Amino acid sequence: MFRFVHKNLIQIVSRRGSIEPHLCFFQNPCLKSISTTPKGKETPKASDFMVSYLVNSCGLSTDSALRASKGFQLKTTENPDSVLSFFKNHGFTDTQIAKMISCRPQLLSFNPDKTLNPKIVFLRDAGFSTTDLTLVLSKNPNILASSLDNQIVPAYGFLKGILGTREVVVSTTKRSPWLLHNDLHKTMGSKIEALRDHGVPDSSISVMIKQQPRLLLNSSPDRFTEALMKVKAMDFKPSSSFFYLALHAILGMSKSKWEEKFELYRSFGWSDDNILSAFKKQPFFMNLSKDKIRRMMDFFLKEPGLGLSIVSSYPNLMLLSLEKTIIPRHSVIHVLKSFGLVKKDVNLYSVCKLEEKKFLEKYIIKYQEKVPQVLQVYQGKTVVGG
Repeated sequence: MFRFVHKNLIQIVSRRGSIEPHLCFFQNPCLKSISTTPKGKETPKASDFMVSYLVNSCGLSTDSALRASKGFQLKTTENPDSVLSFFKNHGFTDTQIAKMISCRPQLLSFNPDKTLNPKIVFLRDAGFSTTDLTLVLSKNPNILASSLDNQIVPAYGFLKGILGTREVVVSTTKRSPWLLHNDLHKTMGSKIEALRDHGVPDSSISVMIKQQPRLLLNSSPDRFTEALMKVKAMDFKPSSSFFYLALHAILGMSKSKWEEKFELYRSFGWSDDNILSAFKKQPFFMNLSKDKIRRMMDFFLKEPGLGLSIVSSYPNLMLLSLEKTIIPRHSVIHVLKSFGLVKKDVNLYSVCKLEEKKFLEKYIIKYQEKVPQVLQVYQGKTVVGG
């Protein structure tokens, strides 16, 4: 049969000088746009071949394909086709595959059976469902480009040793997939030992890794030790969640930024004791932008009945939105006080931390008949005078 088809094909070509359109099924459909070269035109370049494949077979946009083709080229489609089939057979969507190839086109050159499959098998055995796997690997395909024995397995073992269960490791790496292709023993090991040496329990270390692993990964050992000693000097209890929050806050800015924030608070009348006292209650109040600090302090210092004492007593106020929460709710309380409907010493922070529904019920709906304008005040339609 093949000999018959081949013979007829030769006859058609010899009579007409080219292959008829109805015989184009002999071509690879993925390469249809570049598989033939009209007379007098140049043979397609390797880069054209690569871009065409990335667009037609992998689903990349032309711009993404052009970027992905730089520094990496394909010569044939056999292995890339098998890689795409491998991904589809393991539950990856076309969108996820395109995302992975766009980020890491070298995956197309990997051997599916020898290079990719062992990593999939290991992660499945480690507790990752198909949904987990496709999510994690499409977010960070560098995992598949990492060594199974030298990176993935040690990283997983390190995380499980700290986090305790497979389920927690999976949920953590779903948020931070890059953990699986880093040398965590080298980047985090000494810092975790330092935390333990200073009395920080594994439960707190586990929280750090789950919530802010980059703090342990990116900070240098010297910088980490310096921040750790600073937190201890402030008398934070190592077993307290505030110890981790304080460490997070200090590591989240340079030493020069830390000093700039101190100077800014001092310019509004804070003493160093005021600042440190507020920091102990809410470490992240030091991580606010200088613009927000200025706007918040301008409001609290100028508004009657507020002032520095309320902020230093309740530094969580600094983390709230001035325009969306503090000003509207403070205005409502101001009006209700003027009608004698709430106590004059009502706690602004307790008012501001209420959920929206609860606040409306307690301070708007409850008093709307007696003070019809209270809703307009809350919506900013009526200006409240000092």
